[in-house]
Amino acid sequence: MPRAPLLGPVLVVLSGLLYTGGYVVAKLLSPRIDALQITFLRCALLLAAAAAASPFLPRPSAAWQRALFPPRARDMRLAGIGVIGSSVLAILAYARMPVVEVSAIGFTGPIILTALAGPILGERVGLRRWIAVALGFLGVVAVLRPGLAAFQPAAVFALAGQFAYAGYQIVARRLRGEADAVDLTLQSALVGAAMTGLAMPFVWTAPEGADWAMLVGFAALQAAGQWTLAAALQRAEVASLQPWQYVKLAWALGFDLALFGLAPDPFAAAGIVLILVGTALAVRAAPAGR
Repeated sequence: MPRAPLLGPVLVVLSGLLYTGGYVVAKLLSPRIDALQITFLRCALLLAAAAAASPFLPRPSAAWQRALFPPRARDMRLAGIGVIGSSVLAILAYARMPVVEVSAIGFTGPIILTALAGPILGERVGLRRWIAVALGFLGVVAVLRPGLAAFQPAAVFALAGQFAYAGYQIVARRLRGEADAVDLTLQSALVGAAMTGLAMPFVWTAPEGADWAMLVGFAALQAAGQWTLAAALQRAEVASLQPWQYVKLAWALGFDLALFGLAPDPFAAAGIVLILVGTALAVRAAPAGR
């Protein structure tokens, strides 16, 4: 077992591996199963696991009452919509792009939050944070290359997913002290199952045996990634853990090379570097406690 000071970084590195592995599984499933169905089954499996575990809780009925009638229900469900929207968009992007490029665009989250912090959260955004936004924007342009032959429209899914996830984080920040990670996870599953369930008559494809195994694996990897990241945040400050998030790109590059024989071209590699520099500046310039 790692010593306590090292446990936070180890959990962050593990979370990056779990999340990336989960989306690689979704990428392998996407030629046969729609992104909406993958997300629906992820939510349904999570709810089934929660139902199976609930009899072992001290007060199962109270736990389900809180899940079905949560405090500040509108905000909780808005947060759930953000998570589910970002998940669907991410699956669509991973299905069509190299894993490392989608993962790099995923690092624009702190940059987007920096740009939105002033008008939405009323936070003061200094010069260094605006420089971070500019660098991140240039990096995204280099990866996306709009207007050029190398432009991949699917990259818009990845970027839109980060805006959706930024919206989730903004709402979740407003729920501090009233909702914990379990509350938000269950609300995301309930909202996701309800929203994506409406589309099932139109997109449903009967999964085969191997598909079911991969779907269970996807749900388990995503849940484990969420748990390990939450556990890391309970043990160390966000700023001290942020550099370890970048190891996720190494996992993504490894999956691309091992499974798909892909490596980023020079333009994409330069864009990835700019996004990472912008993210580091955005995190370092963030006020304490943010």
